Amino acid sequence: MPTAYDTTDIQVLEYPENIQRRPGMYVGGTGLDALHHLAYEIIDNAVDEALARACTLIQVEIHPDGSLTVIDNGRGIPVGMHAEKGRPTLELVFTELHAGGKFKEGSYSTSGGLHGVGIKATNALSEWLEVRVRRNGVVYCQRHENGLPVTPVVILDPNTGNQIGVVGQDGEEKAIKKHAVKKLGTGTTITFKPNPRYMDITEFDFDAMARRLQVIAFLLPGVTVEFKDARKKKVREKTYRYAGGLVEYVNWLNDGRKAIHRQPLEVNGSQNGTSVEVVFQWHTSVDDSEIVSFVNTIPTPDGGRHVAGFKSAITKAINQFATEKKLLGNKGEAAIRGADTLAGLTAVIKLSMHDPHFTSQTKTQLASDFVQGVVHSIVYEGLLEQLRKKIPLGKTIVQQAQAAAQARVAATKARSLVIRRSVLDAVDSGLPGKLADVSKGTPTDLTMLYIVEGDSAGGSCKMARDRRFHAILPLRGKPLNVEGVKVSRLLNNNEIKAIVAAVGGGIGSDFHAEDMRYGGVAILVDADVDGDHIRTLLYTLFWRYMRPMIEEGRLYVAVAPLYLVRKGKQARYAYSDRERDSIMEEWGKSGITIQRYKGLGEMNADQLRDTVFQVADGNPFNESLRRVTVEDVHHANQLIGTLMGNSARQRRTWLLERWRDEDHAENGNGDDEDEVVADAD
Repeated sequence: MPTAYDTTDIQVLEYPENIQRRPGMYVGGTGLDALHHLAYEIIDNAVDEALARACTLIQVEIHPDGSLTVIDNGRGIPVGMHAEKGRPTLELVFTELHAGGKFKEGSYSTSGGLHGVGIKATNALSEWLEVRVRRNGVVYCQRHENGLPVTPVVILDPNTGNQIGVVGQDGEEKAIKKHAVKKLGTGTTITFKPNPRYMDITEFDFDAMARRLQVIAFLLPGVTVEFKDARKKKVREKTYRYAGGLVEYVNWLNDGRKAIHRQPLEVNGSQNGTSVEVVFQWHTSVDDSEIVSFVNTIPTPDGGRHVAGFKSAITKAINQFATEKKLLGNKGEAAIRGADTLAGLTAVIKLSMHDPHFTSQTKTQLASDFVQGVVHSIVYEGLLEQLRKKIPLGKTIVQQAQAAAQARVAATKARSLVIRRSVLDAVDSGLPGKLADVSKGTPTDLTMLYIVEGDSAGGSCKMARDRRFHAILPLRGKPLNVEGVKVSRLLNNNEIKAIVAAVGGGIGSDFHAEDMRYGGVAILVDADVDGDHIRTLLYTLFWRYMRPMIEEGRLYVAVAPLYLVRKGKQARYAYSDRERDSIMEEWGKSGITIQRYKGLGEMNADQLRDTVFQVADGNPFNESLRRVTVEDVHHANQLIGTLMGNSARQRRTWLLERWRDEDHAENGNGDDEDEVVADAD
């Protein structure tokens, strides 16, 4: 019989509990990306001030205790009493959902913050947050703990730091007039410390944040962005300031590539209050194209309508120019398609608009429908005009697109032949490798292919799985490192052939995510060095030859528990040392036994069934699945090329740089450099 369901079962969650219970809805999860999202919500507010031409300096610092500060010299958050709410406006900004300065027309022409949610999410998921605002010649300050204010908005003397008043209380104006310093200027300083109760990771990654801050400096010409990490003995510092804007950004992205035209092309324009700025440049590495997009300086790594409009405009303009110059139509010549015109293209798209609509609070994809037509129109007309003026350049671009089309056709034929002879033959003679497929009848989007390290673990996983949803493909040893490997050699490797056949969808430029045999692919390996290596090899394969699968969010890492903690009849799994320690603290340390899983093969089938392969209400996408995302495409390309490529010199240089920044900074000792170099070789 169903349980009773009445009005008492309906809960209304108020701030901050609504965010603390479901952080994934607001910041995209509880891992490193989500942690950085907490910082970016504050940084983006400073960026909005720069977009409003009210800010020229943004400073970010990570402190030894793990907290982070963002300082800007913008106008400062409004602090006075709010007429409708009867509370200080500064307090509302940090505690009242959908309260903010970006709803009212005129406050900001464009901004990244739109819903009045982001900075509240940062506050709710922090142990504490302190905000200081410089306005009216004094400093206003308020402290929050666990998302809620623990002090009123107090007024401080800028010279002594002593409290001189409280916002909303008698004597406020008199105190300000007495202690105000006219030359103080304006701005906001926010410091917060992430709360480990809600975030699985609370340690900021300096390199990842530095890349984001560098991009911000490219997007805000003339604005200085300073970044400091004071967690170690040797403080790490970066300062970014670029006068060249997007042109300088494209030149930086194409560093190391051979451009086919020295000066990047620029197209810009505006329609109906939406401004489009695009800079792009073709280079000779036709297998390596890169389109980076932003909306009001917010990165949109998943693209959206603006990127779709840009791509269609590029294809139409090049084909139109080629038609006008009679460069098309030769018998037997392959038709130029969209992928061909984008071959070897590096582009940065910057859209500025009021009230953009994103697919989620994390703002990774633009959903505003009308934007596609606006971008298409501006880019098509702008590019075609430049090609008509620079005819030799136009012909060179067309020739490269034609070469890419011919290579695409030839590669498709070669891949089809190899796949037909090897992979599909393997399918005809039985399932590829040792694939245990899902049962028939399950909708594809509810199925998951688990690529498992080793036959032993594969056997346990086959016993643990729910065959309606889970397919298991055990690997025999480590797969081939595919970086720089030709497709013909790649498909002669038995493990790669088995993966390609099992995943479906094709390979390389012929890969289409909609043709995959499963809703997703999950990598399941041991939590050791060998497991890390196998996962990295699979990352390389999927990024280089099945990238749309990653871009559409269909690649996962399945995380098995590290510990089984028991006390009496109680038993709980822990996925990290922190979670293990938390359970021990909750239960008390006496009478506890801990089982450490060194590998998947040590887990019984029922234990795997209760964790990795848990199915609840017909949904196989449980909490053990962590989606693989790429925040910075350019950095991902560079990192895979460096670490997985053929150049030992590049790897050694990278390792030495990391060593100097990490271990060397920690110890302050450089005597072991020769040993590190030897290890890198």
